Amino acid sequence: MIERKIFLFSTLFFLLMAFYCNSSAQSPIEEKNKFNLFAQETIDFNELMQKYKESIITIDEANIKTEEILGIPVITSRPADTPEKEIKRRRDILNMQYGQAKQRFEDLENQEEEPQIVEAIPVEGYIVINGGEKRFYDSSHIEKELFYRIKETFVGNILVVRKYNTYKKEFEKNKEYELDSLSTNIKVENFYGKTCIKWSYFVPKFCTRYANFIHYEINKGEIYPNFYSGVVGIDQLEKDQLEIVANTPEIIFYTKDGLHYSDSTKVGCTSGRWKLTNHELEKLLNIGSFKITKNIGNVDKSSSCITGSTITLYLKVKKDEPEKCKEPKSVNIEILSPSEGERYIFTEQNPGSLTLELRAKTTPVKYEESIEWEIPEMEGSHKVFQPSSGLSKPKGPTVKVTYNGLPTHSESFGKQKVKARLNIDGCSLEKTREILIFYPRDEKNNPQGRYPNWFYYWKQTPAAMPFGQNVRLAFHCDSIPIDKCVCLHGGVVGQYNPYYSEHKTINVCDLNKNLEPQDRQNFTIRLPAIKLSIPSTLTSRNFLTYTHIDTFAVIIMHEFTHFNNALTFWTDGYNPEKDKDGDTLPDHIEAELGLNPEEKLSHWKDTLQGTDDEELLTLEATYDYPSGKFDKYDWGKPGKNWK
Repeated sequence: MIERKIFLFSTLFFLLMAFYCNSSAQSPIEEKNKFNLFAQETIDFNELMQKYKESIITIDEANIKTEEILGIPVITSRPADTPEKEIKRRRDILNMQYGQAKQRFEDLENQEEEPQIVEAIPVEGYIVINGGEKRFYDSSHIEKELFYRIKETFVGNILVVRKYNTYKKEFEKNKEYELDSLSTNIKVENFYGKTCIKWSYFVPKFCTRYANFIHYEINKGEIYPNFYSGVVGIDQLEKDQLEIVANTPEIIFYTKDGLHYSDSTKVGCTSGRWKLTNHELEKLLNIGSFKITKNIGNVDKSSSCITGSTITLYLKVKKDEPEKCKEPKSVNIEILSPSEGERYIFTEQNPGSLTLELRAKTTPVKYEESIEWEIPEMEGSHKVFQPSSGLSKPKGPTVKVTYNGLPTHSESFGKQKVKARLNIDGCSLEKTREILIFYPRDEKNNPQGRYPNWFYYWKQTPAAMPFGQNVRLAFHCDSIPIDKCVCLHGGVVGQYNPYYSEHKTINVCDLNKNLEPQDRQNFTIRLPAIKLSIPSTLTSRNFLTYTHIDTFAVIIMHEFTHFNNALTFWTDGYNPEKDKDGDTLPDHIEAELGLNPEEKLSHWKDTLQGTDDEELLTLEATYDYPSGKFDKYDWGKPGKNWK
């Protein structure tokens, strides 16, 4: 089983290998005996670290002398300062040895034991964990649940192990494979969960208070902060069979009840495995990239993942970038337009359009016609180039790009990159500008054209997943009879109606109609700051203010809590005999929650007239919501990022 390894030892392996290949002062037998003695000793970790640092200096000094005397190029033994550079350093060591060994193999005499040689192929990719875990107190009561989507990108080298036949003077056809990988980024794209922190006193027990998972920490990494080795690996099995193993990053999630962090839990979906033949892997590598998904939910009794949990692996063979110009002053490229951070917005007409004016210059001028532009891809939007070009990447010093029609997906907006590239005799020069792309928030010129752009695009983002749950979103009075639709009343921003909406459906009202005129520009709403476990919030009159996409997210969380309460407290349907005060909470649990079962509204009576205790629970559900959580998905004008 491949596990995440302490980086020191994987680095030490490469250092020892580099030292063995670059040093000829002692015989392999002497070196082997030394290593055996070293392995038998009791190792003090601090002492080992010191020896490790000293050995790097010694090896580098020896390598420099070797290069000066013999003219043989050597590669530093020091770990590089980024995972990308470190993987390339390891690849350069192996491939330099590969090239030297190939030349020597032809001179080898016939021998029974076939010598091996390793070639390194650069790859990059990512793994995505989309899953969760759930624990029940009994068949119907949840004790703990956690859902998450985690993405980890990596770089690596596929190590191709080949044997050389000294009789035939050629390499054997059969190969073996390994994969050395390093993480480059770990991103928790979405998570939701809760754990019970208070149970009822009577039997059968049920949870009277949950604490939400609201914070997470990525365990500190090895030599690179939060980055790990062994993200993805290959185990070579018998009979040309191999197994690709992808491992989840180590992340701890914490709950928060009021002001205090309490319970914690680790990611439970730990790994995915795919069995392939060597031939199947070779076919995938020849294609250049592949994506494979594995169901890791409840595949066996030892799995803690819920049904439906998946792990996806994407791997791409990466071509090493052309070397940068060694004489950058002789040839230069400069982007004149767009400027860094320049804002672009689609027009309000239907269909909307957006135009980029691209201008660059080169020194000398004779290279300007060779400038190649890389521009943002926007699925669903048709690109037109001036001057016209049949190429996907326009060329020349001045290019106008017009996107006709707003893109299909929200991810096309926001921070995008424009690149101007120049390739001359295998030498690559490149300049980049980051631009910001927006849509008119309140128009209806999105591809669907039925709803405002903010509703169309925001419902594609994690802000539309209350506590990580998938829900169906409807706009204003869709699917609700007009006489039952409270969105028609001023000031109402959302609705959940179990009798007229489909299961798990939340209606978000038209905020441009229902908010007060002074609040429409920023979609401003104010909700009572209530937390039952914090008594001061029940007596004071503080409010939490939300704007833009935060307003959208909080509305959905609020209405989803109405849905969840109905499902949790009335599994057999609402029974008025068990709810004497008519607050839609069963009488027998109100005392457990610190509420009065004989009053419809126990707190905030002067402010929340016309509501009930169940409404207090929905307000409590958004108390810990951190404003700004979804800012990176708000690319409307006006909006969080339009300043």
